[in-house]
Amino acid sequence: MLEGELSAVILPTLSLILFAVTLKLARHFLSEPHIHIRDTSKEHNWTAIQDSTQAYYCSICEALLLHSIGVVCDSCGVCADPCCMKSADKQLKCKAIVLSSNRPMKHHWVKGNLPLLAMCDVCEEECSVVPGLHDWWCCWCQRFVHETCKRMLSEVCDFGIFKSMIIPPGSLEIINKHSTIRSRMQLRSIVPPSWSDWCPLIVVANRKSGNGDSGQILSLFRRTLNPVQVVDLVDRDPVAALEWCRLLGDVNYKILVAGGDGTIAWLLNSIHKLQLKPVPAVAILPVGTGNDLSRVLGWGKQHDDDLDPLKVLRQIQAARNVELDRWSLSITPSGGNLPFGGTQRHNFMYNYFSIGVDAQVALNFHRTRQSRFYIFSHRIFNKLLYLCFGTQQVVERECKDLDQKLEVYLDGVQVELPSIESIVVLNIPSWGAGVNLWEMGLQGDEGIGKQSFNDGRLEVVAIYSSLHIAQLQVGLSQPHRLGQASTVKVKLHGSCAVQVDGEPWYQNPCEIDITHCDRASMLMNTEALDE
Repeated sequence: MLEGELSAVILPTLSLILFAVTLKLARHFLSEPHIHIRDTSKEHNWTAIQDSTQAYYCSICEALLLHSIGVVCDSCGVCADPCCMKSADKQLKCKAIVLSSNRPMKHHWVKGNLPLLAMCDVCEEECSVVPGLHDWWCCWCQRFVHETCKRMLSEVCDFGIFKSMIIPPGSLEIINKHSTIRSRMQLRSIVPPSWSDWCPLIVVANRKSGNGDSGQILSLFRRTLNPVQVVDLVDRDPVAALEWCRLLGDVNYKILVAGGDGTIAWLLNSIHKLQLKPVPAVAILPVGTGNDLSRVLGWGKQHDDDLDPLKVLRQIQAARNVELDRWSLSITPSGGNLPFGGTQRHNFMYNYFSIGVDAQVALNFHRTRQSRFYIFSHRIFNKLLYLCFGTQQVVERECKDLDQKLEVYLDGVQVELPSIESIVVLNIPSWGAGVNLWEMGLQGDEGIGKQSFNDGRLEVVAIYSSLHIAQLQVGLSQPHRLGQASTVKVKLHGSCAVQVDGEPWYQNPCEIDITHCDRASMLMNTEALDE
């Protein structure tokens, strides 16, 4: 009897435990925890020339390049036509992102193709005044010099006015280990340079988001900073991208995220999840449709088409640190279970949460954008789609009588609801692409508290219909203000569309609790405040 139990139960159990331990040890020793970076010593990182406001010349044959076929290295700025790409890879070195030598780094000079109105750093006269491949610029310190003035500059590069934001090549320690990933090196650690005010900048973006602008933005910052500081979320998710921050250790650093409200929330959630110390301050380069948080923090409703990365870096240097309330949003289904085997759904909120018609419009747009037939993406086109879906809701009224489907509690006290089609819970003074919903129509002091994004309070408003939303967008109406509170509870008795920071889904009956979690560290553009 005992032998039968031994063979039938104990031995298989021990075998399973041994197998699990062996598998875990194998994964530990075979895994590569280091960050993979592209080895630019192999070849240039070619991308199509996008700028049509200036002429470009091939760095090899010096012929004028046509914008439809010319390419440029987005790390060092070398240009080539298709016939000269291989020659450029062999003859012209790209930016050295890693240097093992302890000697001071020299300028990395690139001939010609200077930006318009580039001024010589020596004689302060304009460079490249005649057509052709003339004069020089350093792709590290961004200095421009005439051919005749070049010898008057020191050979040593000081990384220029944005020195404090650059991770110098000599600070990167790599592992000389064979990798199965082509043209990749493994980054082991970062040794801070001997600069007193060093505060490196990590740039994060998704090149597939927006109108394809993000890819061009990544290229512009690779040319200005060390290319390894620029992280594409197509290659890594935010958690993996933020491993950079762990390598920086106790160094104060900043993050620039190029994206819409959803991408920003994704990154802030990852920072919170990793419990990074020190907490990095986050600046925003708006690449999206609404960009409400970007508007509030002074980074604008959208980036300039002729984006100047040097201007953005100057704004980040002058930006002021502010705190942004982070709210925990817990959804408990009325039936006791959620899909995927969980009992609760947890989200974080930074901008706003809504139930009803505006979330339904966002959901319809989101489904359209995810369709395989959605092949044309542009900000204007996206806004027209929103307008079409909003007009559709005027007729269909899918969220009619929402007040009969839910209950709203502010700090534990239930509030009476008029006949409405939407509830909006606000953390910031911008909703629906720039509408200051809470303060609309206020005439002086009406006994209504002011709104702040770091006071630990939420503002809750109701919207009557899709037509009411259109009136709010043009300032012809005001919302029904329900009040301010430190906690908000919503009991949803029917199914309805909901959204958090522009990310929508269809929600079954549930109980939604919104409570204060902590605060995220953000950067506010002070230049915009002074205008």
